[in-house]
Amino acid sequence: MRNEDVATVGKRVIETIEKSVAEDIKMSLLFTQLKETMIRFSKSIEPDNKEEREALDELFNNRKHQFKNLFYVVSGLKGSKDPAVKAAATSVFYVLNLYGGLGFKDLTKNAHTQRYLTIITTLKQAEYTEAIAKLNVDSFLSELEEANSAYEAKYQNLGNRQSMRTPSREMRSEIDNALKEITDEVKLFARKYPTEANQELIRNVEQRILEIYVPAPGYTKKENTSSATKIQNSATG
Repeated sequence: MRNEDVATVGKRVIETIEKSVAEDIKMSLLFTQLKETMIRFSKSIEPDNKEEREALDELFNNRKHQFKNLFYVVSGLKGSKDPAVKAAATSVFYVLNLYGGLGFKDLTKNAHTQRYLTIITTLKQAEYTEAIAKLNVDSFLSELEEANSAYEAKYQNLGNRQSMRTPSREMRSEIDNALKEITDEVKLFARKYPTEANQELIRNVEQRILEIYVPAPGYTKKENTSSATKIQNSATG
């Protein structure tokens, strides 16, 4: 079954048990595990949050904007008539231009982070402290560093949640097993206490699964073996 089908089955099985009078099943460890697993499984199949993606893109563009600000200011100061300012700007600009300008063309978004980090780390070294102070661009560098950190924090936070939105093979196996175990538990309970209410409960739980079961692609119902054998024996005779 598709993940959405499994989630629907789990939800309906839980509701069926909760509406029953089988208090022992409701208080059982297996039923508690099923509900906890269902919460995690349901979250794992939620679609991406469009607003979060847009917020991440905004942080990406803001980081680019902060880099451009620093790049253009230092580039302009290279034309200063003050030899000391010109020398400092030339030194700092060399680092900003390590990758050939602003574009970072033909580069994945993930690779941008490392390039910005390299530039920031380099300019924060002691040998550039005086030049940065001379140009009075320390605030520009700080804003770039903050923008880079903000993007990375948002990216990793989103990635961590995204990893939970794609059910792993283990998670799918866990929910399948949880459904099987609670079904077996209800069967055992109904056999131990064969009241009409408990018999109805196991029928309802099995019905919840049968209602939504989808055969695998290419599945065909097997022919009755005993009937086929009788026909073959008859033909042989």
